[in-house]
Amino acid sequence: MQAKSATNLKVIDVSHHQNDRGKIDWAKVKTDGVAGVFVKATEGGSGHDKQFSSNAQGASSAGLKVGFYHYAHPELNDAGKEAANFANAISGCAADFPHVLDVEGEAATVPGEQLTAWCVEWLETVEKLTGRPAMLYTGASFAKSNLRQPLGKWPLWIAHYDTDRPMANDTWSEWAVFQYTSEGTVAGIVGNVDVNAMEKAFFDNFAGTPADSGSTDEDSVKIVVNDKLAARGRLIDGHAYLPVRELAEALGVPVEWNASEAKPYVAGKSVTAFKLIGGSAYIGVRAAAELLGGQASFDGQTEKVYFYR
Repeated sequence: MQAKSATNLKVIDVSHHQNDRGKIDWAKVKTDGVAGVFVKATEGGSGHDKQFSSNAQGASSAGLKVGFYHYAHPELNDAGKEAANFANAISGCAADFPHVLDVEGEAATVPGEQLTAWCVEWLETVEKLTGRPAMLYTGASFAKSNLRQPLGKWPLWIAHYDTDRPMANDTWSEWAVFQYTSEGTVAGIVGNVDVNAMEKAFFDNFAGTPADSGSTDEDSVKIVVNDKLAARGRLIDGHAYLPVRELAEALGVPVEWNASEAKPYVAGKSVTAFKLIGGSAYIGVRAAAELLGGQASFDGQTEKVYFYR
């Protein structure tokens, strides 16, 4: 496991517990050097965090990058039920970071191999249900004692306090996010809050601003699929790019994110030439047509892409 470094970005995680102590002032949070926030969405098979919508919207409106997490109870429920609870709760909410499975506490009562299989099923199911990548949060000691391969193919968010380098384990060689204290102080939040270091490469990969990718500031290109407005894409270096998930859904073909290969699959075919912007995969017009066997054209004057299949 690597140690914290000066290039890491400051990220926090919150749930209703922070709101219970006082309303969060997200504008002040941003001015305190916070780059992003993970917001608790669900717990177990049916629990919903009562401040999820408020926290997610408030953080995003303040210009923070956001991600959502689920607190797991594998000792009580099957993975499919908990994955569905999470996917349903976040439906319609835009996330920048991968969706997070939080496994700790009483989950340790489940034998290691069984627990590992449970986590794999949750992660794979959420990726299929949402079309977005996932990752796993856990404590350093918990990871070492309870979690096995093949979980190592998903990014790790690890917790270990009072140290600059988290404890090593046999499943992951590095972390993407490191929660190094639960007693941090951040402007705009009453009381203590978890503070994390996020690797810059991870942040840039999933939550880099459109300008970082040479793209326009927003999805301004209209995507017309079989004569129906289906989605919006964007211009990147003068070329039109389409959002992979929305294009696939408009065509009625399956789409999923393969975490081990770090790329999307559409209609069972791997998408190799894509750009990841804000956690969403985009594909060029010509590449999309070749991949899916359709016909596509871009009208630069009206900024519309016409796709037929």
